[in-house]
Amino acid sequence: MELNKGDKYKDVDGTEFQVFGALNDTYTYFFIANLKQNFVIRMQPKNAVAFLSGMKKVN
Repeated sequence: MELNKGDKYKDVDGTEFQVFGALNDTYTYFFIANLKQNFVIRMQPKNAVAFLSGMKKVN
């Protein structure tokens, strides 16, 4: 699974998450925004993939 800047994912409860920092930028972490509760999660690449792998991609 490859994550890219701008990708959006939806959890089973309808919460949307968006990737806004990715490895192709200057970051060594992924920054993932929870669009429902307005907070940002910083994750290492393997953890970000595991976190989003069970969600449906919406774009």
